[in-house]
Amino acid sequence: MKIVVAGAGVGGLRAAKLLAEGGAEVTVLEKAASTEDMRYNWHDDVSPEVFEECGLPLPEGSFPKKDWTFIAPDGKARGMHESDPDMSVMRDKLNRLMVDEAEQAGAKVLFGIKVSCAMTESGRVTGVIAGGRAFYADLVIDSLGVNSPVKDSLPASVRVTNHNADEVFDVYRAFYKKNPSAPPAEYSNKVYMKHLGEPGISWAIQDGEEVDVLIGRVGEMSEAALRNALKRLKEENPSIGDEIVAGGGRYTIPVRYPAPRMVADGYALIGDSAYMTIPMLGSGIASSLRAAGMLADCILNAVRAGVNDRRASSTENLWNYEKAFFRAYADHCGVDVIKRGVLGLKDKTLSMILTSKVLDNKQICDLAKGRLLRPSFKDLLRMAGAAGIRVFSLIPMAILMLRAQKAAKLAAKIPEKYDAYAVEKWVNKLENKF
Repeated sequence: MKIVVAGAGVGGLRAAKLLAEGGAEVTVLEKAASTEDMRYNWHDDVSPEVFEECGLPLPEGSFPKKDWTFIAPDGKARGMHESDPDMSVMRDKLNRLMVDEAEQAGAKVLFGIKVSCAMTESGRVTGVIAGGRAFYADLVIDSLGVNSPVKDSLPASVRVTNHNADEVFDVYRAFYKKNPSAPPAEYSNKVYMKHLGEPGISWAIQDGEEVDVLIGRVGEMSEAALRNALKRLKEENPSIGDEIVAGGGRYTIPVRYPAPRMVADGYALIGDSAYMTIPMLGSGIASSLRAAGMLADCILNAVRAGVNDRRASSTENLWNYEKAFFRAYADHCGVDVIKRGVLGLKDKTLSMILTSKVLDNKQICDLAKGRLLRPSFKDLLRMAGAAGIRVFSLIPMAILMLRAQKAAKLAAKIPEKYDAYAVEKWVNKLENKF
């Protein structure tokens, strides 16, 4: 089977490795000139279990994630402590590791080639145009991110999910040299919820001699809003110096539930292009690495069963990949419901929930990792008692949690086999939850 992976995202690269090991002819097309030029010049938090599951070593320079302190809209602080912290992984080292793994397995990784659009014939994706050349394939794996030009170029006959403007984070991230004359920070890793009353988060995290600064807003963030948020962050965190030592760019990251249509004939989405991130945070490395294994299994199992290449890359067979992902990550749909609800809360209500004892440390940690809370009525009574409030005050929160649980339950009921009518019915029901 001939496979083109459009974009060298971590999910696409692991899929390339696994499929090449299985005997496929795999070509990865990446617009960056080298791994050093690939997009993110920072670290991201990833569960170490994922690397163990995937048989990958932790990238060089990884270190345990530090505990966060959440700053509520009213300025009050709430700390959290994780007994099993994720590892902060340097993206440049991860990129190099994933490229090496793919190449050693036999995949070709071609740098400096920008993918511009899809090629289709009779409702089937047949390849891509990249660097002015045609690359034909039995299967195109789209690993080009949330604003994939391949996905955007597809005709109406090839149906996959696209996002709305309010389902992405417009993010600025930079590492500033620490101001040596600043007094020690009371809280070293601060995350501001609905910073300045705006829909999104900001943070200032002390990283040795640097300060990791992020400002993210749902939808579009104007330059004026960014300048104001950065000014306020620096006023509240004098350790942020003036010199940028890494990063400093603007990025678009999906913060929504997974694409309910992530496959078509000859085509599969993976990673950010399929919205495989935790809706609260935008972190998608772990889910993308696992998704790669699901996709490779789907293809290789069909080939081993004697299915020809065209059928192995059909919507009907690729549905097994989507089904596996949704059953593993149905909770992300519930977390998205919670994220949207939290952003719609009044600042006073969010501050009360965040800084009182309504949520215990484990619940705060679970939400931060994209896990869905499922409190019983007895739990709500305990939560209200711990916070010293009437249980009726938690009714809006209880309703939100119930809606989230229903969304997750529906997501897990993805049709067993691909049937156009059944899938359409399921997709419409799921989308109506949002």
